[in-house]
Amino acid sequence: MEKLVAAFGRFASHEAKNNSQLYEYWCKRIMTNEQLLNLIMHIPETQPKPNLFFGSVQYLSVQKETPLKRIFESPFEVDLEASFQLLIDFCLTHSDELLQLFHTKSVQTNEVQRASYLFPIFSEIAEEVELPLTLLEIGTSAGLLLNLDGYRYEIEQEPQISFGNENSPLTLFAKNYGTSITSVKNLDILYRIGIDLNIIDLQDSEEYLWLKSLIWPEQIIRKENLEKARAIHLQYSKLLLTGDFRELIPPLFDTHEFKGSQIIIFHTHVANQFPAKLKTELLTMLQQLSHIQSIYHIYNNMDDADLYVDYIAGGVIQTVKSLKDTDGHGKFFSWN
Repeated sequence: MEKLVAAFGRFASHEAKNNSQLYEYWCKRIMTNEQLLNLIMHIPETQPKPNLFFGSVQYLSVQKETPLKRIFESPFEVDLEASFQLLIDFCLTHSDELLQLFHTKSVQTNEVQRASYLFPIFSEIAEEVELPLTLLEIGTSAGLLLNLDGYRYEIEQEPQISFGNENSPLTLFAKNYGTSITSVKNLDILYRIGIDLNIIDLQDSEEYLWLKSLIWPEQIIRKENLEKARAIHLQYSKLLLTGDFRELIPPLFDTHEFKGSQIIIFHTHVANQFPAKLKTELLTMLQQLSHIQSIYHIYNNMDDADLYVDYIAGGVIQTVKSLKDTDGHGKFFSWN
């Protein structure tokens, strides 16, 4: 129980603070509420308990005509203590349904905003190699980051810069605290491949609602962006594979189908769920595959929170770029 209480304490102070007043307050009150803690204890150890709990509550409540639904729909002007009592009542009334969600759902965000720093990295690589790109994402969720050339970007820096698809219905805004980006060319993407243990099908209304429910109530823009990205997603052809990346990636190289393009294998905020052994196996696999064709590997959370760009060829790994202070939701980054 102490571990669970500490998890909600960390979530309140490190994640919800300045992002979700509602979740921050609920976390602090949950820490001393035995009824809710006993319910939340049933969430599997493999899942981040605060995220899965709040996602499950939001997912279930927005499908029911309850007072809690109205809290999620209008989270800015609420009586926080009264809202917590509504949370308790809802959870106790719908405990069986919540328990089912705890064991059938998982925390899989697909933060399209992260494309704001991935796009200029991909563009820089494409300009360097003078080849079209093959994108392969590990932990792709719904595959929204594979469509990053379908979005428009406005980066606040000095001077401000915009790039991407000028006709896109979705414009992503981010702030660059580092060296100013001077030029970003459009991308020529040959293949788009996403791998996940559980692919989210955005054409399925229930799966879409689950993904939306993992976004915090106050983050209205994130929810609007997800809606727009969903519409764009359906316009782009891609290969989404369900399974273990260690089994799925090597056969893709065996076909030599990607010759004539530069392979970029990337993953953002997925490796924090990898045990040390799996991280080692990933790097070993990439080194072995780089004897067939060179790879750019873009990642974070392998050793620390910084974003790294590695070039791997002939089994040799060379770090060619790193970005510090990269926001988990893609709202800001520090270019260099």
